[in-house]
Amino acid sequence: MAIHFDVVRDGKHYSARPDNASAFAIGSKVSYRNKKTGVERFGLSNDGGFFGSDEARKQLYVASDYQTVYPFWCDFIEPTAICEGQSFISLNTYDRARFTFGFGQFAAHVPDGDFIRWFRDMLQRPEVVDYFPNLEVRGGRIVKVEDTKIIPMEDAGSTEPLQLYFNPTLDDVEDAEVIAAAKLIHWTGSHPEARLLQVQHMINTASRLVKEADKRLGLDGRGADICCVVMDVRHQGRAGFDELQAALLAKKPFEALLEVGGHGEPERVKNLKAALVTRRAGLQQKKWSRSAGNFV
Repeated sequence: MAIHFDVVRDGKHYSARPDNASAFAIGSKVSYRNKKTGVERFGLSNDGGFFGSDEARKQLYVASDYQTVYPFWCDFIEPTAICEGQSFISLNTYDRARFTFGFGQFAAHVPDGDFIRWFRDMLQRPEVVDYFPNLEVRGGRIVKVEDTKIIPMEDAGSTEPLQLYFNPTLDDVEDAEVIAAAKLIHWTGSHPEARLLQVQHMINTASRLVKEADKRLGLDGRGADICCVVMDVRHQGRAGFDELQAALLAKKPFEALLEVGGHGEPERVKNLKAALVTRRAGLQQKKWSRSAGNFV
C-alpha cells in the first residue's frame, strides 16, 4: 500500500511525515540566478549547513562498504562521489536539471541518462508500490498509469513529463516537489537494496564514461588514477575532449588533468585534488585495458 507523505514547512526548511510517523528532513529552499539571463530560480537542496544535513551525512557512500560486491570499481568512483556530496540522499531541484539525486547526482533532464536508467530499475523493485504506484516501465520506458490511460514520461528525445512530475516549476517549491523528494529519500534510507542499486548505476556510468573517453583519448594502458580524473571531468561536464587530450600530452599528465576545468569550477577541482591525495596510490595499482573493457 502506498505510503502517504505530509509536507511540513518551517520557514525555508522542508520535512515530510510518512503515514503519521516522525517527520524527516528533506531540504532547504534555495535560489539560483542564471548569470547569463539574470533569471532567478528556486528549489530544494540538502547540501551544506541546513538543519537536515546531519541525516544526509548518516547516509554516505563509502567505498569499503562495497568491496565484496564491486571490488576496485567501488574505489574508482569514490573521489567523484565525494565531490558530488557523497550522500545517497543528496538532492538538488533548483537548476536546469530540475531534479538531481544521489551520491552521483544523477540528473533527470538527460534522455536515457544516468537518472533515467537508475529510476527505471528502481521502478521494477518490489517496494515501488509503496512509493510510486502509478509509475511503471513499459517497453523499456517510464510511463504513468491513470485508470486506463498510459502516459509516456520519457523517450529518446525528452524527459520533460518526468521532470514536471518531480518538479512542476522552478518558480517556487511545490508540495509535489517535496513529496517526490521525500519518496526517494525514504525509499533509499529504508532499503539497502536501493542503495546498492545506486552504487551499481554509478559504476555503470563511470565505466561508460571511461570507455567513451578511451575511444577519443586513447586510455589503453593508462593508470586508473588518470582515468579517474578524466571520468570526473566528463561526469560533471566541465571540459571537452580537446582540453583533456592536451593535458594527457603534458609532461605530468595527472597534474595537468587535475587543472582541467579549474577556471570555471575551482571548488570542484579543489575537492577532487583533496579526495585523491590518499587514494591515488591505490588507483595506480590498476591500468585500463581496452581489450578487457576493464581495469587490470
